[in-house]
Amino acid sequence: MISRLILVLLAAFWLTMNFLLWRAEYGRDRSLGSPVPAAVVCKKILTAPDTSSLTIQHHGKRVGFCQWVTSVGEAMSRIKEEGNEPEGMIEQVAGYRIQVEGNFAWPETGPRARFEANLKLSPKRRWQELHGRINLGSARWEVHTVAAEQTLRLKADDTDGQFERVFTFEELQNPERLLQEFAGPFAAGVLQGLGFGGGRLEAAGLESALNWQAREVVARIGHAPVRAYRMEARLLDHYPLVVFVSRVGEILRVELPEDLVLINDQLANF
Repeated sequence: MISRLILVLLAAFWLTMNFLLWRAEYGRDRSLGSPVPAAVVCKKILTAPDTSSLTIQHHGKRVGFCQWVTSVGEAMSRIKEEGNEPEGMIEQVAGYRIQVEGNFAWPETGPRARFEANLKLSPKRRWQELHGRINLGSARWEVHTVAAEQTLRLKADDTDGQFERVFTFEELQNPERLLQEFAGPFAAGVLQGLGFGGGRLEAAGLESALNWQAREVVARIGHAPVRAYRMEARLLDHYPLVVFVSRVGEILRVELPEDLVLINDQLANF
């Protein structure tokens, strides 16, 4: 009798512990997720082992595709080992690189736009160099900037001719003045109304550039619960930007304003 009672108590204890573990992992009390430092999630994104292939959707319709690729640069540093052993070598992070390329086209428009961007970051994840290009039919726009040079070079080539100009970071602190120079006072007023204002253009860290807030959540992919990170920020302090990231740093889903969504190709039901 006593042995049966002990077995019943052990079974009840085992079931209770499993229930508590399940609730801690997937229960409703974790629906909002626990806070995580944004720097931790950003580092996982930059060191992700796989490429993130994303489908671009607008109002639920496929309008394009893009690939997100990250890589880590390594530098060898000499260290002196103990004793009389010869000098050794250790690997250190020399920086990070983000490459994005893809294409999109709205259903109402004809030509398809192709884009690519290459961003270099320092070991502390501050941006060092950015190069981007957009091709739309016979037109091409290209931008290149280096943080150390404090300049931004803009090139355009279309049916109206070629255009090239170099802006200093000081000039870029006043986007209203630049837009007024190129498009007139009305466009500058529209820009100001959207919330663009003056501000220092600095080599900010990746996680602090948009004041990211990160949480560990349980996301549903199809019918299966999956642990992931949810990062959220606001563009111009108004428009929400949400990114779901896997535990190893792969981009799962990106939610942008105007119902523009990027979904990982392997997660059609997410």
